[in-house]
Amino acid sequence: MDVLRKELNEIYEAQDLKNTWLDKNRLEKIKIAARHYADITQGCSVLTDASNDTCFISMGLFGKFLGLTPDSWFYLDMNSSDEDLIYERIHPEDLVDKRMLEYEFFKFIDKKILEDKEAYKASCTIRIKDSEGNYINIDNTTQIASLAYNCKFWLILCTYNISSDQGKRVGISPKIVRLDKEEIIELDFSGRREHILTKREKEILGLIKTGKLSKEIASELNISLNTVNRHRQNILEKLSVGNMMEAVQAAEEMRLL
Repeated sequence: MDVLRKELNEIYEAQDLKNTWLDKNRLEKIKIAARHYADITQGCSVLTDASNDTCFISMGLFGKFLGLTPDSWFYLDMNSSDEDLIYERIHPEDLVDKRMLEYEFFKFIDKKILEDKEAYKASCTIRIKDSEGNYINIDNTTQIASLAYNCKFWLILCTYNISSDQGKRVGISPKIVRLDKEEIIELDFSGRREHILTKREKEILGLIKTGKLSKEIASELNISLNTVNRHRQNILEKLSVGNMMEAVQAAEEMRLL
């Protein structure tokens, strides 16, 4: 499950990277730099190529934290359509807020002038399960690693490191930070969570949870069967799940219901 995945993909597609030349040598150089970051900090770096939605994941001792075998957690470098290896371990509530932060960050960057597009990072602290199933506070950052020749963002660097503050938290403390001078934009998503699913989508999910079929839902809500099916498809896309039972579970875990 990965809420807002559709919206983030739309932002990627809006960069129009398929119609601009991309320097593959620069990609390889930044992949090496991201790998060195993971090696030096013993954390994790995820470099996303927005032109084809591919991730390159590198880990230091963070791999041991996730429970990976010792022969792989020093230099794990893998291609993936998304960092599911990590995302599946993020606390569902924090995953919603992290995705909202990324969405707001990319919209923010997209509006900036060329000189400022690489001058910011998104920062938060999220809970991720360790190898024993315990949630640990993890510091997470996202920033633009390289622009394409059309001045749109191309390579995105995401980092994960065990936080020095393991106290109980409320929310992920989302913020956008300027890297070259003092500027911190603190964000609040407390009122946005309830709007990820529409009122009608929540109604339909609630009825599905009780075992109602689409035909019964249409009759109870006095809407057409086609309308019910359209809402069902929208729910699946918003929550990035394969069926409605998974959607109910995901919505409850993310506190969207």
